[in-house]
Amino acid sequence: MAKDIISTLSDFLLCHILSFLEAKHVVATAVLSKRWSNLWLYVHILEFYARLTDENANFRFNDFVYSVLLSRDPAISIKRFKLFVDYDCEEDLNLPTLGFAKWINYVIHRGVQHLDLFLDLPSIPKLPNTIFSCKTLVSLVLTFFRLDHSFSSFQLPSLKTLNLEFIIIPKDLDFMLILAACPVLENLLVYDLQWLHSEDSLSCNKWKNFILSNLIDANVDSSYFHFPLKTLHNVQYLEISIAKMHSFSDFIPTFHNLTYLHLSCLNYRWHFLVEVLKHCPNLQDLDIDEAGAYATEETWTRKDDKENWMDPDFVPQCLSLHLRNCHLLNFFGLQGELLLAMYILKNARVLQIMEIWNYGQREIERLLDSCPRASSMCKLTVYHYPFDGRSEASLEARASSDGDSD
Repeated sequence: MAKDIISTLSDFLLCHILSFLEAKHVVATAVLSKRWSNLWLYVHILEFYARLTDENANFRFNDFVYSVLLSRDPAISIKRFKLFVDYDCEEDLNLPTLGFAKWINYVIHRGVQHLDLFLDLPSIPKLPNTIFSCKTLVSLVLTFFRLDHSFSSFQLPSLKTLNLEFIIIPKDLDFMLILAACPVLENLLVYDLQWLHSEDSLSCNKWKNFILSNLIDANVDSSYFHFPLKTLHNVQYLEISIAKMHSFSDFIPTFHNLTYLHLSCLNYRWHFLVEVLKHCPNLQDLDIDEAGAYATEETWTRKDDKENWMDPDFVPQCLSLHLRNCHLLNFFGLQGELLLAMYILKNARVLQIMEIWNYGQREIERLLDSCPRASSMCKLTVYHYPFDGRSEASLEARASSDGDSD
């Protein structure tokens, strides 16, 4: 007879194993044997997933979550609570969400450290105020929520990871107050924030000098609001979509610790790009997506409203000493793009990899192959994505005419 290894494990190890399962599967183990009947009550990690297709599914899910939470010993802490609810119904049902706030308050009072909430419902749910005064939270991930009122104070003294996606906030001031309440924040992701009331508080003097001193990794979608760059100046890894209101005259801090930068939605503002590179002295990995999500057929055809690229009279320190990897995404073969690639190849002395995701312009690879390279180690790779009916002759002519002007 085969030895029952699982039965020899301690209750602690069994609960640890159960913590990797979805809540409904954890509860289902209660029927295995007398020993297992109560083990699920001591699991410190609870994850609930639901795809609501009708009212009955909604009611069943609400009842199940309530039963799991109310069956637990209040003295047993909850370290991680994840709630993923997706509305998948063709009918516009008025699904009750009153239980949601009670569930969150319950786990907050049980010392929750990791909170991950995703509620894609017809009516965007309101976040309980208690979330932003939870002193035990280490990570907070929020998707599809709204804050109805401005708050005078937030307290998240232990929070190290904050992800905000598709969040409606009363004012941009509230967003900055949330960041200010996270003194030990290390990881930040911000995507598609919307404001109920528009104001210009992010650019006021008070927030220009605000710094998240412990921040290491940041991914900020700043396409539609002016995020103060100095807030991020200590980061090592930065992905940022640049707001249209950012300009060459904006204050750009020096990112002394930055080794990886992904710039998107730059919209061909070459002067701004050069200024950013000037302030990243130790940059090793650079990804540039000038057009970002707005890359369209019109981007390729419009050539008269982009900034003219001009080689700066200096070479940023990151290019000459540190840059090892460069990726140019959504490359449409515009003159500025081609000259930027040439400029990097001519000045990046330790560059090892240059990769270009090119749309329709196969002449680019030949033109860049003939370009002088400061690094003998550099490997150039061009990935081609076809555009129908594109002429490649104009690209070569533009590159040639610019070479003559140099």
